[in-house]
Amino acid sequence: MAATPLTDVAQRLLANVEQDHGDLAPGIMRLPTTNYTDPAMYQREIEQIFHKVPLAVALTVDVPNAGDYLAYDIAGRAIVVVRGDDGVARTFVNACRHRGAPVVCNGAGTARRMTCPYHAWVFDTKGSLVGLPQREQFGDISDLGDMGLLELPTAERVGIVFSVLTPGATMDIDEWLGDMQGALELLELEKVYPHTTTTSLPSGNWKSTADGYLDGYHIGFLHSSNLGLKQVNNRNTWDLFGPHVRLGFANKTIVAQKGQPVETWDLPDVMSLVHYVFPNVSISGQPGRATMVSRLLPGPSVSEATVVQFHYSREPLDSPDKVQAMETRRKLYAAITGDEDFDTVIDINRTIPGMCGADFVF
Repeated sequence: MAATPLTDVAQRLLANVEQDHGDLAPGIMRLPTTNYTDPAMYQREIEQIFHKVPLAVALTVDVPNAGDYLAYDIAGRAIVVVRGDDGVARTFVNACRHRGAPVVCNGAGTARRMTCPYHAWVFDTKGSLVGLPQREQFGDISDLGDMGLLELPTAERVGIVFSVLTPGATMDIDEWLGDMQGALELLELEKVYPHTTTTSLPSGNWKSTADGYLDGYHIGFLHSSNLGLKQVNNRNTWDLFGPHVRLGFANKTIVAQKGQPVETWDLPDVMSLVHYVFPNVSISGQPGRATMVSRLLPGPSVSEATVVQFHYSREPLDSPDKVQAMETRRKLYAAITGDEDFDTVIDINRTIPGMCGADFVF
């Protein structure tokens, strides 16, 4: 579907509250629980999804300047996203072509030259090999022209850096995003400011974890002491854009807007939004408000995953008070999602083997 203005989403949310139900599928859907426990299926998901489709690997503001990088492991691949001296964001396999040691440590940093700690081979921000000790022992340096870092297909759109985790793969990012690109443009992610502290939380199966991001039914129950106090339970809007989705949540303040011109509504006050960029990134926020990006990293087994949360302000974090406010927000959402959502997912992964393949109901 085409991306619609956020005022349209807000009006639909109010209608859902008045009708006492959210957007509904044509009928009940069922999935066998083995979809969440089968190691062979999990391996196919890694190979056919995480290694083949474009992933949202970073925000533009995570690597704003030449030499800025973000490195981490995902789906069995070590990657580093780097802003080049030419302003282009590139993603490489974070492995020296000599013997495979990582050329930067995981995390964020700045390096105009990336030096392997093992034998001190040096690579520039375009991934080219530009130096190595005792180079005469390797013959003519021109023979090493193909020894640069392995580059991954990368494109930058709507304030997000996308990459495919397989060198030499093809990627049409505009086709992949489709109308989700218009929905993401409304978030103005290129205008946010990153909080330097991130949160890493353990969870269970990646699909069980993703299900929670796309579920407004649990808010009033699992989150009854926090988010459930703010939102009307299970009155969501759903906008599907191919494999991606925008999920709207009605805040309780929306009922006071009935009869008022929609142009006068304070949209961030009356609704909350989650944009889920398939397969593994949730963006919680909207223009004018702080934003949380959650990156879901599938783990070494079918029942393991890690969620890394990044927080962004809509104004420069140029004072201790502003930084502290973002840190308070970070800790709050870490507690809500970690102690409630992800602990529940871990419990689900513990119990469903005993269901012996019985269906989940959606």
